[in-house]
Amino acid sequence: MIEITLGSIYIQSFFIGLILAAIFFKLSRRTKLNEPPLAYYRFPIIGHTWSYLTDCEKLILESRKKYGETFSLYVFGQIQTVVGKETVHEVLKKDQVFNFREGYRTFLPLHFVFRQDMLAENNAKITRDYISGKFKHFISKLQENIIKAIDLYIGECAEPKIIREPRKTLADIIAIPVANIIVGDECYNNEDILEAFKNVSLLIAKLIFIPPILSLIHPWLHQQFVVIPLRFGWSQHKKVIISHIKPVIEKRLDNKKRLGDAWVAPLDILQCYLDDPEIVLDLDPNNVNYDYIADGIGHFIFATMTNSTFGTTNALYDLVEKKQLYWQELYQEAQEINKQCNGNELTFDDIAKMVKLDSFVKESLRLSTGIIGLSHKCVSKSYYTFANGYQIPSGRLVSLNFSDTNNDEELQGQNPKEFYAYRHLERDSPATKLERNRKVNLNIFL
Repeated sequence: MIEITLGSIYIQSFFIGLILAAIFFKLSRRTKLNEPPLAYYRFPIIGHTWSYLTDCEKLILESRKKYGETFSLYVFGQIQTVVGKETVHEVLKKDQVFNFREGYRTFLPLHFVFRQDMLAENNAKITRDYISGKFKHFISKLQENIIKAIDLYIGECAEPKIIREPRKTLADIIAIPVANIIVGDECYNNEDILEAFKNVSLLIAKLIFIPPILSLIHPWLHQQFVVIPLRFGWSQHKKVIISHIKPVIEKRLDNKKRLGDAWVAPLDILQCYLDDPEIVLDLDPNNVNYDYIADGIGHFIFATMTNSTFGTTNALYDLVEKKQLYWQELYQEAQEINKQCNGNELTFDDIAKMVKLDSFVKESLRLSTGIIGLSHKCVSKSYYTFANGYQIPSGRLVSLNFSDTNNDEELQGQNPKEFYAYRHLERDSPATKLERNRKVNLNIFL
């Protein structure tokens, strides 16, 4: 018995020693990086988390002053690097190294809900190749449905009217044009579809504001916990969406098979999925991956409605607050453009002429961002070296210091902390711009 016990102890000691030797060997082979300075923190495990939650602005400003424009914090159980105005452009331009999608998945893991493989990549391709390429064709439909939604939820307002829940009202308005572009003319006006769009957007919006406290234990715990409400809610809304798009899809596939080249395909995102042979096999209604299409629609709801509602609400709050200063000028600009097009629908070029409105929207977005944000994950093979010489390992989260970029006089002009609607008139940078690989707008997310 003693021999067996001693033998077991010897074997356990051998394996423990082998494991430790392997760990030390791996650590010894790791390249020692010239990492950005890690800001001092007092409490292990918690790190900078409490300061980040209670007074983020003070934490970032003090760290910026002490360590320079690039530094690291220990927040929610992991090291996060913060970059300022000199380095932001590297993160935004090098999307092969810094991945925004992987960054937001850390805090908002929608891939655990919309589970289809390659879904985000395919939706990005639809956005890049289809929506941006045909955006001018959507202008007419967007105007028609926005006006229709405003008439429905606000009305003419011949008498003063109080809107007690502006964010909800805007979500109601935005749902109509968004649903039209996504699911098409056949079913976008259905009450169940519109309610599904609004409710999914609201569910996701609530998740954004849940701090990842459980990440102090392990990021996986937060990722599993934060999506629980959305998992239950989405399963019901997904059934509603499928029940309404299924007959539309069956009819479209039948028309395409029957009419061939004579069939004119509708211009909407739903049709983009039907044109993908991996989603619809041989134009057979029995071989349609409805789960994939519904998950794709859910992902588009997040990308369009959630961001648009936040951005529009902030812009309207600014417009109401600064009404005496800017309302009349913006209204006159819109009237002049309207006269030039003789009361017809505005074209893409007509909207581009509203330079004061464009500048107003940009200024509103600039001042509505948080202290830091737009986290990207470094996805290089081993590490990345910034132009300033600092190095970070693959897998590191990198956040942009908006207080450094938005409050800098060199970048923003005089009094950068104050709202000035026409600050951007002399700059050739529209508030929203689509490029090949991303939507370029520091304020778009979140």
